[in-house]
Amino acid sequence: MSRKGVLLLLVCIVFFVNICVFPLRNVTVNNVSHYDPTENIPLLLLGSLRGLAVDFLWARAIVRHEEKKYYELLAINNLISKLQPNFPAVWIFQAWNMAYNIAYEWDSPQNKWKWIRTGLGFAKKGTLKNPKSGDLFFELGYMYLHLFDHRVFKYAEYYREQLKKDEGEDNFVASLYWIRRALLNSPKIHNVTAIERTVCHVLMYASICAENEGDLSKSIEYTESALKEWKSYQMKHPEETTIDVLGFITNLERRKEFLQNLLKSRKERDWDK
Repeated sequence: MSRKGVLLLLVCIVFFVNICVFPLRNVTVNNVSHYDPTENIPLLLLGSLRGLAVDFLWARAIVRHEEKKYYELLAINNLISKLQPNFPAVWIFQAWNMAYNIAYEWDSPQNKWKWIRTGLGFAKKGTLKNPKSGDLFFELGYMYLHLFDHRVFKYAEYYREQLKKDEGEDNFVASLYWIRRALLNSPKIHNVTAIERTVCHVLMYASICAENEGDLSKSIEYTESALKEWKSYQMKHPEETTIDVLGFITNLERRKEFLQNLLKSRKERDWDK
């Protein structure tokens, strides 16, 4: 028998054995989030060879990234996620790679946004497969904060507008949603107190953004929420010395007063007209 014939026979045997063994495994579909029977086909076909297949795909992914063959890389990423759906690090790494590394390779904001959107969508799909992964939730929430920071990214304002247009989402609202979910699901890698501080910072940045966009009422609302979060953080961690919590609270109180006076002046000018 030829080498190709032997290989085909082995694949058939592995497939047949897994078909026979699979129903006997102590697995209940009710415990699997967003269970899709079709996604088990690769697992049945590969069986014990899955580890080798994953290693091979990771190696191919690195090569495709270096060759800048990004659409082939995306296809490989999808295969890896099907073989390792309950491994949060897979979703985190691939999402960051698309939203940061690949997006960076493009010049136009439209192409950059396409890959950022793809990365965010990939991470969100990962949360469906890993509904208890606090670390994956935090990474997604942080991406919604960092990628839309105009101090870091030239086209951040364009990304923010496209997110509203394409997904109907506000990046700060999305960031808060995922970061708060992270706090509810016991993250293993990230420090809980650091995540709590991140919530405070998201609210502060949201306030600044709303002011820059001319929505003073929303800016005041975010400022009040940030104040509440920092005061709550101060009560939980009275011995905090790594950051100046009192300084943040004081500055936010001043900011709230400034915004309220600014809004009052604007309303008075509108009445005069």
